[in-house]
Amino acid sequence: MKSKFTIFLAVILISILFGNITMAQNASDVEAPKLTIVTGFVGGSNYQMAMDMQRMTRKELGIPKYKIVTESKAVLNAKGDTVREEPIEDGGIGAPKFETIEHTVATGDTINFLKVLDSEGSYYNFIKINKSGTELAFIQYDVLLFEAMQDLKRSYKKTDGIRVLLPMGSEQIHIITLKSDDKKGITKFADLKGKKVGIGSSLMGTNITSKYIKEVTGMKWEDVEIPFDKSFKALFNGSIDAFFYVGAKPVKDLANATPSMKNKLTLISIPQNETLDKAYQKVTITTEDYKWLSENIETYAVRSLLVTSLNGHNAEIEANIQKLLQIVKDKKGSDQNHPNWKMIEFKKDDSIDWEYYPAALKLY
Repeated sequence: MKSKFTIFLAVILISILFGNITMAQNASDVEAPKLTIVTGFVGGSNYQMAMDMQRMTRKELGIPKYKIVTESKAVLNAKGDTVREEPIEDGGIGAPKFETIEHTVATGDTINFLKVLDSEGSYYNFIKINKSGTELAFIQYDVLLFEAMQDLKRSYKKTDGIRVLLPMGSEQIHIITLKSDDKKGITKFADLKGKKVGIGSSLMGTNITSKYIKEVTGMKWEDVEIPFDKSFKALFNGSIDAFFYVGAKPVKDLANATPSMKNKLTLISIPQNETLDKAYQKVTITTEDYKWLSENIETYAVRSLLVTSLNGHNAEIEANIQKLLQIVKDKKGSDQNHPNWKMIEFKKDDSIDWEYYPAALKLY
C-alpha cells in the first residue's frame, strides 16, 4: 500500500511540474526586413545616411521579432479531468497524458524595416540593384549615364529598369597631382595625355567618372585601377602621375595631409565641356577648401541619386518604398541625422535627365 501511495504522489508531482514547464525551441524570425539598400564604405556619407534612414523607420515600421515556443500540457477530458495512461499495475493510478502545443511569442526585439549593406562603391551598387534581393541603392548619376552609353553597344539594356527615387546632393571631382614647374609635369588637364592616371578601383564610382570624362573629352591617358588609400603612395613614388577622386570637399585626407605632402600636392581644373555640363554641375574648389592650393580650381560635381529598379517589383515593394520615403521626408531634418539631409528636397532636379519612380513622385 505504501509503494502504491508513493507512486501516486510521484505522478501528481510530475503532473504539476510538467504542466508549468515551457520550453523555447526552434527559435526563428517570422519576418525579415522589407527593403534592402546598398550604400558605400562604412563611415562614408552614403552609409551614414542609410543608417539614418534605418533609424528613422525603426520606431514606426520596425517589425516585432518572434520565436516559436513549445509547451507541454496535461490532456483533459470533457469533464476537465486529467486523462491518464494505463495503470502501472493493477489497482494503481496511470500517469497523466501530455500534449505539446506550439505558438509564437514576441521576444521584445525589433527587426529593422530597412537592411543596410555597405559596398565597394557606386558601380558595385549599380550591379547589385539589377539583381533580386536589393530594392534600393545609392548611385552616381554619371554611372547611369556611362552605362546608358554602353547599353547602345549591347543587346541587354542594363539601365532600362532603373528609376530615380530621390536626388541626394553632389560630390566634387578632384584630379590630384604633384606641383611642377617644368614642361614635363602636369599643370593643366591637357597634360594628362599619355600619363598614368589612377582612376579608383573597378567597383568605385570614381572609376566610372574618370572613364566617362575620358570618353567625352577624347583625352588619352593610361588608366591605372588603384583605390584611393593607395593612390598617394603611388603618386609620390612615381607609379602614377595623377589620380581622380570623387568626394565632398574638403576631402578629409586631402585637407589633413601632412605639411610635407601639402607642399607637393596640387589640383588641376577640368575645362568646360558641353556634354560634361549636362552630366555634372560646374563648381569651384577654392583656396579656403584646401589651404595648400595656390589658386581656385574649376571642376565639376557628381550628383548622387537614391534609385530603385523595376526588375522584380510588385505592389508590396512599391508600398514599402512609399512608406520609407514618407518617413524620411517627415524626419530627415532631425539633428540626429547627417547634415547633408538638410540640403535634400523632395522635388525633381531638372538637370537629371532620367525617369523618376512614379510612387516617389507622389511625395514631391
